[in-house]
Amino acid sequence: MIKLTEFKPRGKGLEKVLGGLESKIMDVVWSKGRSSVRDVYDRLRTEQDLAYTTVMTVMSRLAGKGLLKREMVDGTYYYEPAMSHEDFRQAVAGEVLNGLLESFSKETLAHLVSKFEEDEDLDKLAEIIAERRKEKRN
Repeated sequence: MIKLTEFKPRGKGLEKVLGGLESKIMDVVWSKGRSSVRDVYDRLRTEQDLAYTTVMTVMSRLAGKGLLKREMVDGTYYYEPAMSHEDFRQAVAGEVLNGLLESFSKETLAHLVSKFEEDEDLDKLAEIIAERRKEKRN
């Protein structure tokens, strides 16, 4: 389970839900896989000036948020993603939509439906709704 603290709709990409450095670190770990702080630090320091301890602190926080798994091997922590990038995106979408639906259900649904461009999209939505109603009856 991920622990998001805020959603920034004007952010770009992962920065809608993570800080700038958190996003960069997650991108590195998703692309590289199992990584030490040194691995991530070496990759990021070519792009920006930052301290090793800053990367270490942020990676530890990402582990606390449930985004990274951490394992100590021979005195070195190794981190790997707790979920795939796709699973993370789905979890974020679910969390954000659930939050909107709790407070603004009618407006959220109306907006989502207004985004459908083709009649086929509306037909597919109608099929999904019919299937859901059928499941609820059983």
